[in-house]
Amino acid sequence: MEQGDMVLIEYVGKTSDGDIFDISNEERAREEGVYSDEVEYRPVPVLIGSEYVIEGLEDKIAGMEPGDREENIQIPSEEAYGQRESDKIQTYPEKEFKKQDVNVRVGDEVMVGNRKGKVLSNSSGRVRVDFNHPLSGEDLVYEVEIVDKVEDDEEKARQIFRYRLGHGDLNFEDDKVEIDHSSADHDIPGELKQSVIEEILNSTNFNEVNVKDKQN
Repeated sequence: MEQGDMVLIEYVGKTSDGDIFDISNEERAREEGVYSDEVEYRPVPVLIGSEYVIEGLEDKIAGMEPGDREENIQIPSEEAYGQRESDKIQTYPEKEFKKQDVNVRVGDEVMVGNRKGKVLSNSSGRVRVDFNHPLSGEDLVYEVEIVDKVEDDEEKARQIFRYRLGHGDLNFEDDKVEIDHSSADHDIPGELKQSVIEEILNSTNFNEVNVKDKQN
């Protein structure tokens, strides 16, 4: 497969110890005892070259074809979420969280600015927060099946829209795409908006993508 090609995959992601951290198929999730009614189970799009999945996994998927299935794709940590970095563990005064009416406890996930981290400790008015990805330092194992290759431009645009944004409507007219996000309770961040536009233009034959936000 080449950059800009899109496939739909079913997958199971595990740590090297066999613990499942992600899964796309509802029946399999129930079988494995990891089903959650808060998760939408469905085949996941992968747009080659656009980092929809981790680097090492995308490289493997790019060499597969519809109908192919691999049950033991091993991804070393450096091709997954990288090694844990000590400088991503930072300490903050507890009073900074109290100003926001946040009562921090060990194990909680907290937002500091635009970063999400996990509370490691809260002692003597000092809160240590780990901003490393939860899977950093882990070698991962994937089961992957290529369900389909998306060839239709409208369907490819729909998959990009759903994966990146999820909310709103998509309309097509000739060689134009309109993303109507005006009913959402927030505008699309500028960088994300640009990524969606570029992905649709670069992987389809559409020549124009317009986004209608709340502010339009």
